[in-house]
Amino acid sequence: MKIKPGMHVVILMGGIGSEREISLKSGQACSNALKENGFKVTELDFNSSIINKLISLKPDVCFNALHGHYGEDGNIQGLLNILKIPYTHSGVFTSAIAMHKIHFKKLITKVTENMINPICFPKTLEFKEGNFLSVKDYNGPYVIKPINGGSSVGVLIIKNNNEAPTKNKWPINNNLMAENLVGTRELTVTVLKERPLCVTEIETGKENDFYNYNAKYKNGKSFHQLPAKIPNLTSQKAMEWALNAHKIIGCNGISRSDFRYDPVDDELFMLEINTQPGMTKTSLAPEQAAFCKIDMIKMVKILIEEAKYEC
Repeated sequence: MKIKPGMHVVILMGGIGSEREISLKSGQACSNALKENGFKVTELDFNSSIINKLISLKPDVCFNALHGHYGEDGNIQGLLNILKIPYTHSGVFTSAIAMHKIHFKKLITKVTENMINPICFPKTLEFKEGNFLSVKDYNGPYVIKPINGGSSVGVLIIKNNNEAPTKNKWPINNNLMAENLVGTRELTVTVLKERPLCVTEIETGKENDFYNYNAKYKNGKSFHQLPAKIPNLTSQKAMEWALNAHKIIGCNGISRSDFRYDPVDDELFMLEINTQPGMTKTSLAPEQAAFCKIDMIKMVKILIEEAKYEC
């Protein structure tokens, strides 16, 4: 959209899901950057009265800083479409597909299977019947995670089936998936306005098995190596996969794709795509943008320029 002087931007932040605190931090960081751009900014905590508040505020555009359910799964996008308010980030279909990890995996696998460089994912595993969250006919380490979710909330690595928790101790056991644990190195790529920025390798402390919630959002709990010290061909592949996935499902403005890499067999696996990447002080997308000489002020301006609603 065309930016005009004095535009009123409403930042949608907070919400009622498990990622509320991260959304508030992302929203505050974006609010500060938008004000530096000269926008009139209103911070709006998402709740059940959101419709009346948006009608009353009459914003020129909404900056979507929500994470997780309602903000990242197509719900708020559909509402903004109905109200005909332009918004940042991706639309209804894209958000819904990206949020559902199995649907996203199936779609990307099918579309890219005949490409020169098809996108590979870890094998999806089936759960056994019974009280424990163990999987069928698989003896290796595996990962249990919510089908819909982000920020690594509810993700658990099972190194031995005897370690699997009972279903009644897992609050969201009806919406889970399992994958074999692949690779030893965590990689991520941000795509901004159809430009893959770089590949970051994420290293976590010994107290964290993977890039979990604690490692993501607490200072000093993870180290980001950018650009990642991996073979050039692997780096190019990761950026190509991130861009292809971004385009295939129709991402708008920004996305961040996460990968696992096995340096022994030189194998790369895509895990998922995030249409609402974090924008906090420790977040990966702003860090990668800064590496490419795009500061936070310029980054949020680009996202406002890309804002739209779907007819």
